[in-house]
Amino acid sequence: MPIITLPDGSSRAFAQPVSIAQVAADIGPGLARVALAGQIGETLLDLSQVLDQDTTLPLITHKDE
Repeated sequence: MPIITLPDGSSRAFAQPVSIAQVAADIGPGLARVALAGQIGETLLDLSQVLDQDTTLPLITHKDE
């Protein structure tokens, strides 16, 4: 059960592995529409990337550099 921690310190627990797109959709439909990628460490990941371990996940939108 991965626990995804967001940059604001909140976290979301999922019962099974989850894609970055699904994390964005769980946060809200607006974010799901504008999310372009996720970031783990210095690595940018496609929205289809599946997360199966606890991690911190900033979501990248067009507003980010």
